[in-house]
Amino acid sequence: MDLGNLHLYWQLIDQEFQAVDGLLSLEGRHVLSARAFDQSQVAGPRTYIGVTRYLGVARDNHQALLALLKHHGATLWAPWSLLRPTFETAFYAAWILDPDDGRERRARGLRCEVNDYYQQRNHRAAFKAFPEAAKLIVEREQWDATHGSLKTYREEAAALGRRWNEIQQKVNVVQELPKLTFVKSQRESAPLFEAMWRLLSGYEHGLGWALMNGSKRKVEAEIPGGSFVNFTINDEAFVNAAKATYFLLLSACRLLRRRHLEPIR
Repeated sequence: MDLGNLHLYWQLIDQEFQAVDGLLSLEGRHVLSARAFDQSQVAGPRTYIGVTRYLGVARDNHQALLALLKHHGATLWAPWSLLRPTFETAFYAAWILDPDDGRERRARGLRCEVNDYYQQRNHRAAFKAFPEAAKLIVEREQWDATHGSLKTYREEAAALGRRWNEIQQKVNVVQELPKLTFVKSQRESAPLFEAMWRLLSGYEHGLGWALMNGSKRKVEAEIPGGSFVNFTINDEAFVNAAKATYFLLLSACRLLRRRHLEPIR
């Protein structure tokens, strides 16, 4: 498989993660950076906990991809399916950290946490079909609304001056990607990122059109009603998707370092 200069991106990713790992703890330090200020405010701690989690997911899938290519090879589906969560979580980390306004960063961090909560609630709701669990689940939801997580989230939204219906909204990756500062600065980047996102999503869901777009095809034999076709991964298509993914991940890591170190505005 011809990966071109993709190894250079991998080197940069390793360097960025080492730099993130090397960031000094802000605890007990008299440093008034953007991150330190954010974390002292409403929804600040959860914002950076969320970013760290997203980058951890991206890192885990990136390392799994390297291991897959080394030990198993570039198969038709799995490499793409490891790129997809890397792309998505890198986007979320970058999306949270992108605004220069700290209140907006914290509102975005809260919004991601609330979406996380509702996904968990949907998971629990599936067990309402079992009578022995239904009552406990309803009681838990009522407690969350009056004393637990949901009450806290509502209070934080109010403190940030945000309407609850805004904080509850899901984050639409395709709509938000073009608004990222580092994407807007390159005019043709937005449609390319969207195309890569849709291709990776197609692979994740096992869609035929994605396979056709990301593979090379060779007709091995004609058979009644069709032909026997051999598919192999398309090196160029995979490298392009990988570069878009790693550009997002590099940007997210650099944003975290910037917010960690930059003086508050």
